[in-house]
Amino acid sequence: MNRLKFLFYGFMAFILGGITFYTVIPYPPPAEQPMTENEHEHETTVKLTDEQIQRLGLKFAHAEEGSLILSLSLRGKIILHPDRLAHVFPPVAGVAKAGTKNIGNEVKRGDVVAIIESSEMADIKANFRATLSKLKLAASVLDREEKLFQEKITPQGEFLNAKNAYEEAVINVQLAKQRLKTFGIGDDEIEKLLNDEDPDLRLYAIHAPIDGTVIMRHITQGEYIENTTMIYEIADLNTVWVEVGVFPKDIYNIRTGQVVTVVNPITQKTAQAKIIYVSPIISDETITAKAIAELDNSQRYWKPGTFIITTIPTERIKDQITVPKTAIQGTPGKEFMFVKTAEGIEKRNVKLGASNETQAIILTGLKKGEEYVTNQTFLLRAELEKDTVEHED
Repeated sequence: MNRLKFLFYGFMAFILGGITFYTVIPYPPPAEQPMTENEHEHETTVKLTDEQIQRLGLKFAHAEEGSLILSLSLRGKIILHPDRLAHVFPPVAGVAKAGTKNIGNEVKRGDVVAIIESSEMADIKANFRATLSKLKLAASVLDREEKLFQEKITPQGEFLNAKNAYEEAVINVQLAKQRLKTFGIGDDEIEKLLNDEDPDLRLYAIHAPIDGTVIMRHITQGEYIENTTMIYEIADLNTVWVEVGVFPKDIYNIRTGQVVTVVNPITQKTAQAKIIYVSPIISDETITAKAIAELDNSQRYWKPGTFIITTIPTERIKDQITVPKTAIQGTPGKEFMFVKTAEGIEKRNVKLGASNETQAIILTGLKKGEEYVTNQTFLLRAELEKDTVEHED
């Protein structure tokens, strides 16, 4: 035990005895040499000849005050105009004898799109013809009773009875005619019934209710069709709707009457549409409100179901120096431009204001009338950075 203590104290004495304390005296760094004018110019200015400028394809513009239109870019979808869409149902059940139109066919209002055979329709037509027969009989009786009454052969009561019977027959014919029209029978077919020219009372034609394009067909020859079965869908595609989802933060910038730009993101085709409706309700599912714009489609370019991008202008800022975004380089908060000076093309730090997809307002760093580079600024930036690296080496 005594030996271990001896070794321990001997070790501590060695450590403490070997420590040397130093006082650190700060050594002043070499004074920073001021940057010469030539070196400063080398880092911020690119000197190019006219031939080099032409070869690089640089373009210049003078800084001028202009207007900047702020806008929203929202996704949307082309949908059918509900007021220009018709669902075609047979008025009574029956067997399909023919479907005369196919998907994609153009139809005019009144065109025959299907022929149906129905015993119920035969009863309706037969009832109309029966009322016609009763009307003819009542007219004949009234004519006879009127002559007899005038000759004082029959009493006035019989004449009045005949007149009432005739007027009732007229009303029944009108009711039967209206019932035919309710079931889709047109004036031409009714005229044939009046003249006993309808060859088969069981057959009736279904007509297109609007001008448009057949976009759905569900009728096959020989099948039995209920009167609740939609056999055709016809759409007038000359006008379509653009349905846009608007986020709650943007809803107050959208209003009816605004003209929006519609863009097909695949083909870059553009068109103008007008907002006709803005929903006052935010959907729980999509967390957006629905805005509807009406779009002319007389050229049939815009296909319902197509997803599109809409640009909706919300504000116009006037009398500000505005430049294209292609003239700006740098990162957010550290933007710069290239301005033409007597020494060359100078890198100039700028402060940006509001901007849209293509333009930005310059708050400071560029004065009205100064000439700046509008394109290929990334080439100038690369050239300037290369010169800076070479200078540092």
